[in-house]
Amino acid sequence: MIYLRNIALSLLFIASTCQTYGQLDTKKVLTHKVILNEDDHNLVFYVKPVNSIPAYNNRIYYWFSGHEIKTTQGGYSGKLLNGRYEDFYLNKNLKESGWFVKGLKNGLWKRWNGQGVLMEEINWSIGLKNGPYHEYDETGKLTESGSYTNDLLSGNQKVIAGDSTKLKFYKKGKEAQRKSIVPKFIKNIF
Repeated sequence: MIYLRNIALSLLFIASTCQTYGQLDTKKVLTHKVILNEDDHNLVFYVKPVNSIPAYNNRIYYWFSGHEIKTTQGGYSGKLLNGRYEDFYLNKNLKESGWFVKGLKNGLWKRWNGQGVLMEEINWSIGLKNGPYHEYDETGKLTESGSYTNDLLSGNQKVIAGDSTKLKFYKKGKEAQRKSIVPKFIKNIF
């Protein structure tokens, strides 16, 4: 009898020290993942909650409402896209891939054709094109490369057509002449 009482007390002690999982914190369980099946492609993206943010007039915001992704300049209404974004062709090849931060494109974005050939790579920073970009033809060969600063072409741009390459120089989005590194007094001599 004493033996059974000791076992019962031991089990009661062990059971009282164990953590129960009857009610989980839903914030840890919910992923806010949305899967949207369209006629010609399928989307997988996230609408993780964000605090209310002011909208910049010069940026395009991506948000989800009424089972559609909507875009507006300088504003939003609905759940902002926030996290990984993937768009797939019906053959399950990637069409477009990137990240959203509070409704704005951020980081490296890539776009492919229906056969899986990379067509474009662009870097974004809080809704503006910033950093290097590359464009490719249908066979995956590089056709253009350069960089953006605050959504404007900046620096050296290379355009490749067939076997020729054309170099351009941009400053604040406008084609400009590259500054000469030859000192002025040497130019005056010649």
